[in-house]
Amino acid sequence: MTVSLICLPYAGGSAQVYKRWSNRLHSAVRLVPAELAGRGSRMSERFYANVIEAVEDLLPLVKETALASDSYALFGHSMGSLLGYELLHALYEEGFPLPSAVFLSGRGAPHCEQEKARRIHMLADDEFLDELKKYGGISDELFQHRELVDMFMPILRADFNLIGEYEHRMRPPLPLRLTILCGKDDDCVKGPLSEWEYYATGGSETVLFEGGHFFLHERESEIVEMINKMLTEAPAPI
Repeated sequence: MTVSLICLPYAGGSAQVYKRWSNRLHSAVRLVPAELAGRGSRMSERFYANVIEAVEDLLPLVKETALASDSYALFGHSMGSLLGYELLHALYEEGFPLPSAVFLSGRGAPHCEQEKARRIHMLADDEFLDELKKYGGISDELFQHRELVDMFMPILRADFNLIGEYEHRMRPPLPLRLTILCGKDDDCVKGPLSEWEYYATGGSETVLFEGGHFFLHERESEIVEMINKMLTEAPAPI
């Protein structure tokens, strides 16, 4: 029995951010990194105008993957968590089978994030970059090379536009259980992580890791080991 793990990237990221996982995932878990429009292999495509457009674009990938697999799971970090949450509702509203496991990482419950959402994508370039530095995870080298900044700036602004302009609406809890991941030193996440329990009938489980907002990379082996165990009840390969 195989499980397909669909992974959604964070703001500014592409499908490549999960590439290293393929060497650590259990043989029964198939990695399916989702590529968003405007980056990577889809660089020539226009950015999404809002979260609704992103979800509509990602739905076919999720459905095709689910139908071709014994079961499937969903993982999203930061912006990817937001997209994952909205994808779940879109699938549920269409009556499509929901994933066997859902991992939402690096983002607080929707109503907590909504209360303090900041439209930093509207700031001038220098101020916008200063805000990005607070998240960590971006090499200082990037900020020192204008050509790299100019290359990534449109992607980052487009993604933070999705986040900043997103308007959450309350809906009945989803019929599943959520696994919430977070770095112990992540100051970017808003509100108590326990608030996620109200978004699923099965509640939520919070798993903390050492590190900040990008513990995703700092604790990669631990995260993948946890995923392996939950999806196959087997330890990560050595």
